[in-house]
Amino acid sequence: MKNILSTILSTIFLFTSCTEIIDINTNAADPQIVVEGSIDTDGKAWVYITKTDNLNGNNVFPLVSDAVVKITDSDGNTEELPEVEPGKYVSNSSYFIGTVGKTYHLSVEVEDKNISSSSTIPYFVQIDSISVQNSIFPGGGPPVGNQPAPFYEINVHYSDPISITNYYRMMLFVNGTPKSNHVYTDKFNDGKQVNQTLIMYNPELTSGDTISLEMHCIDKNVYEYFNSMGNSAMGPRNASSPANPYTNLSGAILVEP
Repeated sequence: MKNILSTILSTIFLFTSCTEIIDINTNAADPQIVVEGSIDTDGKAWVYITKTDNLNGNNVFPLVSDAVVKITDSDGNTEELPEVEPGKYVSNSSYFIGTVGKTYHLSVEVEDKNISSSSTIPYFVQIDSISVQNSIFPGGGPPVGNQPAPFYEINVHYSDPISITNYYRMMLFVNGTPKSNHVYTDKFNDGKQVNQTLIMYNPELTSGDTISLEMHCIDKNVYEYFNSMGNSAMGPRNASSPANPYTNLSGAILVEP
């Protein structure tokens, strides 16, 4: 009888606990310049420049015009990128179609800021093949009968070069729209045949939809940026406070955690 009464009292205590509503004051911050640039072996160099939006904003990121954007390669070639549309700057020069092994330096002068960075195009790794498995849950296998199978396991097969440190970025698209971004190193796969599995959950896919994948070979700085983005909401590992993601841009507000 005492045990039963104790259980009832505990249950009553749990269900009569109070609830407090906490209002979080998200202070508005001054807009900051955002620079995103790319150079690869398949096309011309380009740079997008925008500004940030507040947490309670409408996710409308203002485009920034009239910036002075310059790229210099390790051979000493320099070009000022013209603005082809608001906020978008694209090279006109054949010098700045990327070359493996070259280092490229970016300089941006905008408003009262001078922002710069550099990056080296790494060794190219070819995809051998891609296979896709529709599954009921990750690793659960294909559906049976009318069993729902909203998971897609995209297996990317490639040969990692031996004795070279490689960094990879893999992007998944559904009907041409980017859906996910993944980055990897060859820390545990150096020189091996790799089967990298990417998991995508999408219960809305139907017959006729397409899943496509891009594998980018990236340098360490780019890898560190995308890798730290996964920790940016909670700060660096084992940190007690939030932190910004890593960036290789100097003169920017974001700093390495």
